[in-house]
Amino acid sequence: MPDTTPDPLAGLRAAPDPRDPRAPTLLRPWDGQEAMEGRAVVVGVPYDGGIPSRPGARFGPKAIREALSSFGTFDGDRHVSPAIDLGDVSVPTMNGADAHRAIEEASRQVFASGARPVFLGGDHGCTGSIIRGLAAARPDIALALMTVDAHLDVREYDDEAHLSSGTPFRRALETGIVEGARVAMIGIRRFANSHYYLDFAAGRGIHLTTMDAVETHGATKVAKAALYRATSGANALYLSIDMDACDAAFAPGVSAAGIGGLTAREMIEIVRTACTDPRLIGADIMETSPPYDQDGRTAKLAARLLLEVLAARP
Repeated sequence: MPDTTPDPLAGLRAAPDPRDPRAPTLLRPWDGQEAMEGRAVVVGVPYDGGIPSRPGARFGPKAIREALSSFGTFDGDRHVSPAIDLGDVSVPTMNGADAHRAIEEASRQVFASGARPVFLGGDHGCTGSIIRGLAAARPDIALALMTVDAHLDVREYDDEAHLSSGTPFRRALETGIVEGARVAMIGIRRFANSHYYLDFAAGRGIHLTTMDAVETHGATKVAKAALYRATSGANALYLSIDMDACDAAFAPGVSAAGIGGLTAREMIEIVRTACTDPRLIGADIMETSPPYDQDGRTAKLAARLLLEVLAARP
């Protein structure tokens, strides 16, 4: 039955201005009946068991949703289309293998429904399970993978109990729908990756765009080049964003804050460029860690990137 309790603040709370809608109105719960084919959906992944230090990314999905209140729904040229908010995946946080199996199954169901999801994390290790879920739902696709990240995240691992925020793209390469030549990584920083894993990436044909290249050529130009390289021969595109690609001056509330990264403006330009591709079938925004984000600037940037992804959808 509907709640008929009178609102004690009725008449005292400022009413929303219908002439200036705010971004939280873009997310609405699924009614359990509406078909999701082709629809933009948002899914929270509140798990950070794969972070070796600075835990807190499990609170990222909530913080990003709340940060949407800082934004409107019109960017001057485009109105953002509403999305269905499917809530958070129920993740068993005390067992890493079980957690990743739950994330993979949730991803499989979302992609099998035909929805076009944006996942909010959560540690970046979750992306490996998301892409495995995509592969289970659509094993026939040739997927291009574009990442915005300071790190390669292609670390070796023993089994699913030892997955970490450094393993997602190693797992993506194991699925069969992704190959190195269709992977492009933007934002790779000096002193952030080992010689061993840089050699691994080179051996797989992964296209790396360093911060030096971003500084020399500009964010939009390198994003267009990376997109062209990754999507050659692909019929689908997945975009993965690690908030630690951004310099700590702009995004301190991340799991692995670093110096010498992208500016907030460059992050926005790269994401906007990637989202122009009509083959984009999914994206994620990972590693927002509210305990280290005292003024909320990281969550606000993550929310802005979410709006960029949604604004690109018809």
